[in-house]
Amino acid sequence: RLLLGSNTGGFLAALLVRPLLGWPPAAEHVLLIGLFGIVTIVTFQISLGHMLYVVRAFSNVTTSGRKKVPSNNAAGPSPFLGQRPRFSRYSSGVASSPPSNGQGTPVSPDDIEEDDDDENIIDFEADFDQEDDPLNDINIHKQHISRIPRGSRLASQIDLAEHNNAIHGANQQPLPFNQVDKAAGKKVEKKFPTMEPLAPNPLQKKQSGANSQGADAANESPWKVPDTTLLNNPVEVKMQMLGDDTATLAKTIQDTLRSFRVEAEVKQEDISIGPTVIRFGIRPTGKPEMKPDAQGKLIPVRDAGGNIVYESRTRVSRVMALQNDLALVLEAKTIRMEAPVPGRPYIGVEIPNKNSRLVTLREVLESKEYQAARAKSKLAIALGKDVAGAVRVGDLTRMPHLLIAGATGAGKSVCINTIIASILTQASPEDVRLLLVDPKMVELNMYSGIPHLLFPVVTEVERVVPLLRNAISEMEKRYRLFSQLGVRNLDGYRKLRAEKIVRGDFSLKNLPAIVMIIDELADLMMAAPEEVEGMICRLAQLARATGIHIVVATQRPSVDVITGLIKANIPTRISFMVSSAVDSRTIIDMGGAERLLGRGDMLYLPADAGRPERIQGSFLADDEAEKLVAYWRRQAVEHTNTANNGGRANAPVLPQPVEPGWEINEHASDDFELEDDLLERAEEVVREYERASISLLQRRLRIGYSRAARLIDLLEERGIIGQFESSGRSREVLDSGNGSERRSGNGGGEGRTVADEAADIVAEEKAREEFLKKQREAGRLSPHITGEDEKGS
Repeated sequence: RLLLGSNTGGFLAALLVRPLLGWPPAAEHVLLIGLFGIVTIVTFQISLGHMLYVVRAFSNVTTSGRKKVPSNNAAGPSPFLGQRPRFSRYSSGVASSPPSNGQGTPVSPDDIEEDDDDENIIDFEADFDQEDDPLNDINIHKQHISRIPRGSRLASQIDLAEHNNAIHGANQQPLPFNQVDKAAGKKVEKKFPTMEPLAPNPLQKKQSGANSQGADAANESPWKVPDTTLLNNPVEVKMQMLGDDTATLAKTIQDTLRSFRVEAEVKQEDISIGPTVIRFGIRPTGKPEMKPDAQGKLIPVRDAGGNIVYESRTRVSRVMALQNDLALVLEAKTIRMEAPVPGRPYIGVEIPNKNSRLVTLREVLESKEYQAARAKSKLAIALGKDVAGAVRVGDLTRMPHLLIAGATGAGKSVCINTIIASILTQASPEDVRLLLVDPKMVELNMYSGIPHLLFPVVTEVERVVPLLRNAISEMEKRYRLFSQLGVRNLDGYRKLRAEKIVRGDFSLKNLPAIVMIIDELADLMMAAPEEVEGMICRLAQLARATGIHIVVATQRPSVDVITGLIKANIPTRISFMVSSAVDSRTIIDMGGAERLLGRGDMLYLPADAGRPERIQGSFLADDEAEKLVAYWRRQAVEHTNTANNGGRANAPVLPQPVEPGWEINEHASDDFELEDDLLERAEEVVREYERASISLLQRRLRIGYSRAARLIDLLEERGIIGQFESSGRSREVLDSGNGSERRSGNGGGEGRTVADEAADIVAEEKAREEFLKKQREAGRLSPHITGEDEKGS
């Protein structure tokens, strides 16, 4: 309206310009032009550099008419192009370049006087007087002393024919690649043969376009593993070094053995010092073979290696029989003897170290041994340090399952926390997922909320069996997928998936490894022994190739908890301190665990080793575990907020999700595994015969005694059959149903004779005896069992 007049522009323009109507016209126009300028600068993002460029261009256009026509000489050297001015030694000005034809012509004084533009002349002060310069013959070149205009000096032309004749027959370095040969008039290119790789690696092929970007996006993980700086620093404790103490103890052991007429020796190089124990190596000697020397004295015969040859050696059993005597002399709380030490020619005697120290998880994670194992597998476990102080690392993919047992307070729960922490410090949720079962409700509940969990921490015993069933279903589903793709295990599947991603095929989804950790097996075996044992054994037998691993722990290492089937399918075991040698043999099939010190002192028996090795387990404090959990919880919240809430920082924290396929029916019966067609068929059988007995279900359904007895109990709970009768007769069917469903027309039970009842009783007793015999062989029941126990079972 200001531009077009006061009566034009419309209502909106009049409303906007109303505050300015009282201003002077000049101020109104200045304000209007300023507003237009601000809107233009903001809209087109005009910077100060753009304005200066426009001003400089406008200045060049306005002053171009007053400039002189440039001469044929090139412009002066530009410092922005890496050029330097060339100076003449005959004057204080810049030397002029010779003309392009290569012939130098003197500059006339007239031309110099006409060039009155001082901008093209640069004057420099000489670094020395002209008389001091030996190369400056000023008397000869006085006619050239003048002020010369600035100009670039062109290089003189080279006669290539003369140059080639001069260098003919000389050893000259090869010209650079792709140099143009002006004489020949063609481009010379040196070609080198391409080297083929020894083995084609599809992961190193160059990608192009969307495929490369898609592969990078698929390989990129949004998760970041924590650093070891979250954990506490190792505690500096004075270690027991080789010195007077160890030498005195070695001499005491050797003197004690000789006092019992046991020939043996303890060498200094056979002493190993660990975090909690010191191991002395006892070498059985014996009666040496003697021979006379040059002077006629008898000396022992030595072999090529310098070792003494013995006529008769001391038996190892004689040394092992003095275990209690050595413990008495050494004044040790307990000692452990190992005969022989694997790979060593001596018997190991392990006594407690007075200057013991904790083995922190951080120092094991930062060791070279663990880093090497971590580079190979995402399931490397930081076990601890052995008797010699060397770091010991386990690999869950090679175990492939682990059984942990020990008394209360021996370090079993700390070992489980160490295993979980080892996984959390190296693997993301895309690599490893966890299933945690904690009947105690206090040990593993701290890990709730971490993104590695497939299912929230299970604390109810009745949920464990459905969880095991889901694990079996996942195992079978992976086996079907592997069979369709033609791969054998999870590693083969991951390689195939990586190759497909390189080719741009993202059809195969990521399959992480699954680690199922059960903190207390005894509670599960008390609730549902047959179901838990069968499912654990099936997973242990078949789940290795699919990447599913089981870690089972118990504080009651008895035969009714750690059965023969479980031990046979879980070869890798860890035994902490136990109360008796019987429990030690139950876990590791040999004694020795009863002589451990506790507080993380354990015997580790790998699947490929015949004898266990003693290790001081890694220690993880509660605050360290809480730091790891808090780290992963923050990432889980950020990941969830980014995915579901558009990255809002104040989004609410969602509860722990349940992965698809791992849901548990809350209203299912505790005995859901029998809620199938077998139960319905059992009901049909008892209604048809109008009686219920274990032998009847065994014959008609072709099942074993234990399952038939369980079906009878379920039918009783449903109110279909009556209670057990002390007379041994078949149970009564309370609801017999329609009479047309009966087996015979004369009334079912009325047509039976005493001989039929007796035959049923004999069959039941026979089947029951067979079942008890199998249980005794498996170590499930004691051979002496009372009649009341049998009736109750």
